[in-house]
Amino acid sequence: MKKVILSVLLFCVMASCSTTVMAADTCEVVLCMYGKATGNGGGSECHSAERAFFNIVKKNRHGFLPDHTADARKSFLLECDSAAPAAISQIISKYGPVRG
Repeated sequence: MKKVILSVLLFCVMASCSTTVMAADTCEVVLCMYGKATGNGGGSECHSAERAFFNIVKKNRHGFLPDHTADARKSFLLECDSAAPAAISQIISKYGPVRG
């Protein structure tokens, strides 16, 4: 009985944690990646934002899909309403199809 209760409790905790939770806010990712794209990196404060961006990877059984990865990263960056489309385009053109 204890194992069942612990299993249900563990399942509930895991279910409450969203799998899409990112370490960094979308707008923070846009800001840090734009700085990186223009040569003004944000230093250690941007590591989690850069990691969140480069962790978006699309693959199939044949390997890495650069165009699908770029599309997924672009749609992630577009979640930041205050980001300029030109900034997002610049980020995607430089880092969109790149492996992390």
